[in-house]
Amino acid sequence: MIDPLSEVLRSVRLTGGIFLDARFTAPWSVHTQIVAEDCVTFAVKPSLLIAYHFVIAGKFLLSVDSEPTVEVRAGEIVLLPRNDVHTLASDAGLVPTNARHLIQPSPDGGLAKIMHGGGGEPAQIVCGFLGSEETYNPLIAALPRVLKLDIREGSHATGSRLQCDMQPAN
Repeated sequence: MIDPLSEVLRSVRLTGGIFLDARFTAPWSVHTQIVAEDCVTFAVKPSLLIAYHFVIAGKFLLSVDSEPTVEVRAGEIVLLPRNDVHTLASDAGLVPTNARHLIQPSPDGGLAKIMHGGGGEPAQIVCGFLGSEETYNPLIAALPRVLKLDIREGSHATGSRLQCDMQPAN
């Protein structure tokens, strides 16, 4: 029997990659938005972009205008299906710096890096994108502005399916 949801998801042709290894120490706050130029090392220039941040260690607060602030901890991924301008911070109320001003390109073509903060509690975040040549996809448009996935619990491969707890982050 054909699973309709699987068929719909197969129709969303996404490509993606990781382009930034960010290491922060509290206090810190940055605002950013992924742009098509972030994807050029992957030989793609997608029209539709979904930003994501995977927390390797530590935690951060994610803010998007008019949405509740979301805490993201080690082992969690946060996706921004509309690629909104967003702020990542160690604590609420900090004045953000433009993340673009902190990026240090890799001399050997590897991941770009950010090392920033005040020397306190560390956080390591890997930043990436999912993209499509389509400018609009109704399935992606129907998603909430922020999604948080916890891959620490219940994530395991079952055949070709990855199971994870995906829920709106509000």
